[in-house]
Amino acid sequence: MKTILLPIVGDSGMEGRLEAAISLAHDQKAHLSCLQILPLPFGLWAGEASGMTYSLMIRDAEGAAKDRRNETEARLSQEQASWDWYVRTGDPVSELTTGSRLADMVIVGSGPGDGAPAVHIAANLAVHVTIPVLAFPVNAYSFDPGGPMMIAWNGSAEAANALRNSLSLISKASGVHLVVIDEGSSAFPAEDAGKFLSRHGISAVVKKLTAKTSIEETLETAARDIEASCIIMGAYGHSRTREMIFGGVTRHMLKNSTIPLLLSH
Repeated sequence: MKTILLPIVGDSGMEGRLEAAISLAHDQKAHLSCLQILPLPFGLWAGEASGMTYSLMIRDAEGAAKDRRNETEARLSQEQASWDWYVRTGDPVSELTTGSRLADMVIVGSGPGDGAPAVHIAANLAVHVTIPVLAFPVNAYSFDPGGPMMIAWNGSAEAANALRNSLSLISKASGVHLVVIDEGSSAFPAEDAGKFLSRHGISAVVKKLTAKTSIEETLETAARDIEASCIIMGAYGHSRTREMIFGGVTRHMLKNSTIPLLLSH
């Protein structure tokens, strides 16, 4: 992992994501590609004051963006991080999808609290980009790249993609746990995933669980028990439409998990 895409926005979770990005950059000896996305101009109501109001709003937005850039660059300089900075105007999902083409990971917000817009962005990116998405809870403030990592395994193509995309991260973890919940007749049991990891020099502990309540709650409990710094999982094994209507593991975890998620589709 050599290039980490970090969107720069003004929500309450930005400081935590910056901390996580810096920690990952140091751990992976990676470069931070900072993408500051300004909102699209929008039309205001008709009237004599509308043009003036519009200009003031644009000026305020640009001023806040400049202050945020100065503060962030000062912090990155203190951390002796490698970074560059891009400014785009447009829809965050579209701009991040484009920006991800030459990146190895993108870090966005998720989780409970005021993270509803962030969850929308994370959910869309998880199914539209080919790199892993680190969904970082808006109320989290640090990330330990060397801590225990938990892989949620169900034998699906999405879980396999998540596992492969996490190799550079989990290779430095203090422990790797392959957690399987109610494994039935999967063509790719957890033991096969463990063998795959062993060929990459990674030793994993396989833990098979039965969901007493829900899969989501069982995953969260398992992650807390091992004090996981990250949950690695496939995203949207079912269609997003089905998850929106009937609920699903990915949707629940993005909305509720207080532990960072590394997602791949």
